[in-house]
Amino acid sequence: MASSISDQLLQALKAVDRPGSFAAAGSGPAPLPGLEVADFGLVGLPLNDAQAKQLKKVCRQAPYGKGEETLVDTSVRRVWQLDADRFSLTNPDWQRYLSVTVETVQRELGLEGQEMESHLYNLLLYEKGSFFLPHRDGEKLDRMVATLVVVLPSAFEGGELVVRHDGREQVIDFGTSDRNPFHTHFAAFYADCEHEVRPLRKGYRLCLVYNLALAKSKKAITAPRTGERVDAVADILRAWSDDDPPKLAVALEHQYTQDGLVWDALKGMDRTRAKVLADAATRAGCKTFLALLTLQESGSADESYVSPRRGRRYYDDDDEEGDADSYEMDEIISSELTADQWSDAAGNRPPFGRMEVELEEIVPPDAIVKVKPEQSVSGYTGNEGLTLERWYRQAAIFLWPEAHHFQVLCDSGLETAAAELQEMVTRSLAAKRADAAELREECVRFADTIMNRWIIHDGTRGTKPAALLMPSLVLLDDGALIGAFLTQVVARDPGVDPDDSFVAVCGKHGLDNFRAELAAIFDGTTGPTLGRNVRLLERLCPASPRMTGKRLAVCQSLAQKVVSVLERVDLETPWSDWRIRRVVRAELLVELTRVLITTGQIELLGQVVTYTLSAPQLYTLPAHVAALTTLGPWFAKHVKKPNEILAKWLDACCEQLEALTAQEPAAPKDFRREANVSCTCADCDELRQFLKNPAEKVHRFRVRQDRRNHLGNIVQNDRLDVTCVTDSSGSPHTLVCTKSTASYEAKLKTYHEHLAQLATLRSIRKGLPV
Repeated sequence: MASSISDQLLQALKAVDRPGSFAAAGSGPAPLPGLEVADFGLVGLPLNDAQAKQLKKVCRQAPYGKGEETLVDTSVRRVWQLDADRFSLTNPDWQRYLSVTVETVQRELGLEGQEMESHLYNLLLYEKGSFFLPHRDGEKLDRMVATLVVVLPSAFEGGELVVRHDGREQVIDFGTSDRNPFHTHFAAFYADCEHEVRPLRKGYRLCLVYNLALAKSKKAITAPRTGERVDAVADILRAWSDDDPPKLAVALEHQYTQDGLVWDALKGMDRTRAKVLADAATRAGCKTFLALLTLQESGSADESYVSPRRGRRYYDDDDEEGDADSYEMDEIISSELTADQWSDAAGNRPPFGRMEVELEEIVPPDAIVKVKPEQSVSGYTGNEGLTLERWYRQAAIFLWPEAHHFQVLCDSGLETAAAELQEMVTRSLAAKRADAAELREECVRFADTIMNRWIIHDGTRGTKPAALLMPSLVLLDDGALIGAFLTQVVARDPGVDPDDSFVAVCGKHGLDNFRAELAAIFDGTTGPTLGRNVRLLERLCPASPRMTGKRLAVCQSLAQKVVSVLERVDLETPWSDWRIRRVVRAELLVELTRVLITTGQIELLGQVVTYTLSAPQLYTLPAHVAALTTLGPWFAKHVKKPNEILAKWLDACCEQLEALTAQEPAAPKDFRREANVSCTCADCDELRQFLKNPAEKVHRFRVRQDRRNHLGNIVQNDRLDVTCVTDSSGSPHTLVCTKSTASYEAKLKTYHEHLAQLATLRSIRKGLPV
């Protein structure tokens, strides 16, 4: 039986047993070395041209080694040199800088476990035209491992150091890019690496050269060779099949904080293996990312257990719950394995968010549970015991074939996929013409994949993925994608509400080209989609500019579909369905009215007005009044001909308001109040009698707290004209109930609101054309 891709990867990575890179470099401020040269004196830094010319006079042309010979040939090497016995470094702080630099080099080259010594070798002076052709350093002393070059402060251009090893190349510019002549720069590389110095184009460069050797070793150490390992891993990745997991997460060895999880901060073997995986993935056509795996488990805590180093004991009431490490998990109730904190090898942060991960996708699968978890214990709640939360965190290199990229992102969530598509579209728009077409085609394929894998929501949760997807579709401006979005997303998902920009791009391509897709949406109108569809209809059918031709015909057809299903949807959708209760009837009336007037379908408007006035349970008087009040300014601008339907609508509402305002509410003449008390207990019966009593304003209930609470709840829930306060003197305390005029005040407020509404509607009615 063939081993799985996970097993093959694991075996291949075990062969990567040497950490480190073959070269290292750095730049920054540093102490001056106090460089004193025989027959010259103290060298001032940054080095200036005048000093450099004088310094050159005490130097000699640097030789190079050829076999057993040492030759001087300026066609091979052209640079000035001073041997170590001709100069000295007098600043004590320089040695501290050198020690820190050597430690950095050891870390970068994977030599942290070795005791390293630095031996000053010579001083090199580069001028315009100086160079050194490709070569390798000879072993200048026993146990020599690497060469360290320290470039002292000066202004120059060019002269890049190019280091090659195992088919790879690293170019070090010694700070040319930052153009700060006050910085000190360093570069180090294994002695067996081929390297060259490109010609200096401008200025002078002064370098200290050190040989780095092992303090105690008889065996030479050469630069790590990972080329064969990269080839082996690349071959494994190329054989990735559909039967393998869609993605893999290769667990790293070291622990990292969330802020410290970046490629450049990977340690030891983690860094080397990550580099092998990244190089192999590039060759095999795979994606590579660094991320943080988190396994979160929640369960009941075993209170009788203590870790072996603490012994066993039983829980004591005086013990603190915060000592989470003292507990083991008795039963795992829920668990979740995710990855976040994503970055690629270039340091970019893709918008993948939290991606779900399967245990079988981790290489090896048990790596995540081998790390020490964080634990938290929460206390007792109700009948529940202690709950233990546990988090295992492990850095990992994620891999998946480029062919799986869209699938992986869609599997991790539509929001993640739509966010990544946005970035892809942005890159495609900024790309050069030669690359833009291919990038755009990738975006189109990804958008199509997202829509094919769309998850239907209940009317709320689909909002964010769609809000992220629609701007990308607008920028891609692809008619086929727009049609697919209407068919596969809008028609199926009540939570998706196309915005103005999306509707605008539909209009740009011509609504007639999407007639079938739009018809399917409106024919399929249901309770959950009713409000959304009417909003969409108004966006498709603007009052300005005036519609004509095919667009007008499409809008008229869609409006007819909405009106034809309106009553059916209202009747068939149970009022208990919260999605139908979310439909704001006043807004629906406003939008539908504007569309029907804009499309010239006055008879349909008459049907809508007649139906909604006859269904006061759904289309209440306040809904009609709010709709007409909102429509008033719009009528003044867009209704230029007499309209009997609008007049009928306004007259019907005014008639109801006139009836409601025929008589102003009267203030109570005594203390008698409505006594609609829902409870029949003895205390509530006493309350009922109090409310009926025309002479009694205040009544006192000296009863237990539970009975006082009961009375207070009845007063609140039955909306009785009573205020309650507790008199805490004596035992038991006393609930003091005082009659109020709250009901009268509420009726009076409503009366005046109705008067104002009536005046508004009469004004709108008067403003209609006659």
